[in-house]
Amino acid sequence: MTLFSFALLVTYKLSSTFSVIVDPTNLADGLHYYEVYGIDCKAPWRGPLFRIPVTITKPVAVTNRPPQVSFSKMLFQSGHVERKYIEVPHGASWVEGTMNTSSFDTTRRFFVDAVQICPLHRPLTWRSVMTFSSPAAKSFAFKVVGGQTLELVIAQFWSSGIGSQETTSVDLKVMFHGVKVNQEEIVLDGSEAPVRINAEALLASERLAPLAILNKIRIPYRPTDAKISALTTDRDKLPSGKQILALTLTYKIKLEDGAEVTPQIPVLNDRIYDTKFESQFYMISDSNKRVYSSGDAYPNSKKLPKGEYNLRLYVRHENLQILEKMKQLVLFIERNLEDKDVIRLPFFSQPDGPLIGNGSFKSSTLVPGMKEGFYLGPPPLDKIPKNAPQGSVLVGAISYGKLSFAGLGEQKNPEKLPVSHRVSYIVPPNKIEEEKGKSSSLASKKTVSERLEEEVRDAKMKVLGGLKQENDEELLEWKKLSDSLKSEYPKYTPLLAKILEGLVSRSNIKDKLQHHEEVIDAANAVIDSIETEELAKFLALKHDQDDDEAEKKKKETELTRDQLAEALYQKGLSLAELESLKEVDKTDERSKDDSTTRPNLFEENFNELKKWVDLKSKKYGILLVTNEKRKQRLGTALKVLTDIIQDDTEPAKKKFYELKLSLIEEMGWSHVATYERQWMLVRFPPSLPLF
Repeated sequence: MTLFSFALLVTYKLSSTFSVIVDPTNLADGLHYYEVYGIDCKAPWRGPLFRIPVTITKPVAVTNRPPQVSFSKMLFQSGHVERKYIEVPHGASWVEGTMNTSSFDTTRRFFVDAVQICPLHRPLTWRSVMTFSSPAAKSFAFKVVGGQTLELVIAQFWSSGIGSQETTSVDLKVMFHGVKVNQEEIVLDGSEAPVRINAEALLASERLAPLAILNKIRIPYRPTDAKISALTTDRDKLPSGKQILALTLTYKIKLEDGAEVTPQIPVLNDRIYDTKFESQFYMISDSNKRVYSSGDAYPNSKKLPKGEYNLRLYVRHENLQILEKMKQLVLFIERNLEDKDVIRLPFFSQPDGPLIGNGSFKSSTLVPGMKEGFYLGPPPLDKIPKNAPQGSVLVGAISYGKLSFAGLGEQKNPEKLPVSHRVSYIVPPNKIEEEKGKSSSLASKKTVSERLEEEVRDAKMKVLGGLKQENDEELLEWKKLSDSLKSEYPKYTPLLAKILEGLVSRSNIKDKLQHHEEVIDAANAVIDSIETEELAKFLALKHDQDDDEAEKKKKETELTRDQLAEALYQKGLSLAELESLKEVDKTDERSKDDSTTRPNLFEENFNELKKWVDLKSKKYGILLVTNEKRKQRLGTALKVLTDIIQDDTEPAKKKFYELKLSLIEEMGWSHVATYERQWMLVRFPPSLPLF
């Protein structure tokens, strides 16, 4: 019996209250709707002055054991809807339903929808579409919350069964299941200690078959830049006079491989109306200012290719001190692990199982009134992804129950089961590599003076690599130090490669002709310092992987090969640039003298580079394009360049598209050039969009 109180506002602002008592005990199960009419007793012919709607939902109580409820002989025609209300028993966590259809001749299609309204939570919803080509039975399962009313709706599509006079008969059987555990969300702290889990069944006997996987990784990031700015006074100012401020945080993200990523900000996500901040937006862009993804409090996943990205987070508030506290806000980048990298967590029947290696726990039967204890162990260290830094979190799911009709996919992935909980593993510090001791023993063979000389040399090279070359004074200091080191170590290849790298990275170039001459000289110095015949012989041989000294020599040789290839590549580019500059400036005497030798030098350098690397790769492909262009094979050059651009391992650079545009214009394809020029504004926008 329910008592309702109403307040009625009448004329002259006088209020009157009255109570209505609703007694639903004699009502049948289902949905009921009534209205309370307010009628003027002196003028009943005027009809109701007001109406008070009263809606009553009376669910079916589940009292039998095992807990199940059946609805038989429900008849459906096109567009017919059946609503059933069920009181979910306490202790239930999922439902297994079976629809058995009969008495029809053509294909029938049904829509099944389930809703539970849970206090302080979003409504729990589930929906599915089932098609029956002939009389058959189909099963389904979904999550429920015990103690709350469940609305289960079955409707036949309006277009299903048109043209047929047969009425579909549906028998529905709903059975409740549940496994209760002492902790739903589990966090493994990174140690070897397992986590104890106590499980019990409150309704009926259940099959306990725990399953846990880690299939995502969340890597934390700190902002590299934080700026607080005041917004415009004409729009972003509160009536009280307080000025709204905006905090923009910039995060640097590097992906070693292409992946589907989702930015996560735990302190801000999944809250809109109950948050104290006015807005929260993010934007992911690359170095070309091209935006790949954007979102708000509910972040979206996005497939990103290999490369470096900037994530800008935008938060607004009127309190400066609060925004100051958020300048070091932690952001997580969550990405899915590949199928081969998914980690399956072990279960044990005793706490020492992870160390001893026995006593694994597979499954058991839960009896009402009895608890079952078992342990969830940490993942093996060799299964942790190599690119998982310390402090990152491996995230997955854990389930405990087993469906009676589950397929092979549900038996391997707990996320495909109706009820699963979150499990996390905090990545511990990396283990100390044993190779350090071996390398120190190899280094101990050298004398103290030799090791001291190497340390001094490496320190000088580090200083050289850190010098800037933005103005004439810095350029002079860099040149002075590089000449000094070059005279001190004239045949040390890593130093010569570092000098070449510094020349190539120089931006403020005044005399391009002289600059390319310097690059060629630096590249020649690297090439002359390497014994190419000995290098080729060593790389052609197979080496024992168990021999530490041979492995170290192999790594050094491969590094030398890469330095040789880089020197040949940069030399080829500079030779081609000198040739183009010679055509522009015919008055330069050096260009006239070298007019016959430059092409031969380029061909010799190009043929030498082909011996060491694949010229169709993205790193060296531009030189192949340049070679084809010099030989007037523009179509081949365009094809090679297109293949380089379409390589989605990382975003293509702007110079690739500019070279493509120049090739198209040289070929006379003006309409294609116009199309590509318009796309340049999309691929490389001049600035980032505003929030």
